[in-house]
Amino acid sequence: MIEQTLQFIRTQLSNDPTLDLNANEIIADNLHTLHTDPNAEGLFLSLVNLEEEATMKNKPNYVRINNQLRRMEPPMVLNLYVLFAFKLSSYTKSITKLSELISFFQANKWFTPNTVSDTQFFDPPINRLIFEMYNMNFEQLNHIWSVLGGNYYPSVLYKIRVVKVQRNEHTEAPEVNTISLESQLNL
Repeated sequence: MIEQTLQFIRTQLSNDPTLDLNANEIIADNLHTLHTDPNAEGLFLSLVNLEEEATMKNKPNYVRINNQLRRMEPPMVLNLYVLFAFKLSSYTKSITKLSELISFFQANKWFTPNTVSDTQFFDPPINRLIFEMYNMNFEQLNHIWSVLGGNYYPSVLYKIRVVKVQRNEHTEAPEVNTISLESQLNL
């Protein structure tokens, strides 16, 4: 699901006429590639962190499949932190493309199956991907780029909310048909 999300983002960005980058110029990879391959140029997007969305944990453990009650663990809902970094032929071009990327996500804060047909390839299907710019202070920014090799490139971090991860495994569950109450009240 995480890899599908990154590929979905690549597709959406490569289809944007304002950003004007083709799919080959949008690289979903470890940002260490920026330092190890001196010829690599383009928009690099990389997962730098993920967290479980705790507010979405209260889902039922039972589903009805073909009129049978089955026990299925609820999906784990994740927030992905994806860093978008530009390494282009000039610094000016990189910051210009960074501005265009930010304006793309300002205009497209979320993607749903109703707005984009490409969401159909997610299995299990997603209801919505929400993009929020994540603000980092200088210390956090320094830590991220230090881990990645020390060179800074024009970049922005986005939190992508509501990515579901769930195996399609379920077990038989007994159905409750009757409830009996045996009470002995002595007053």
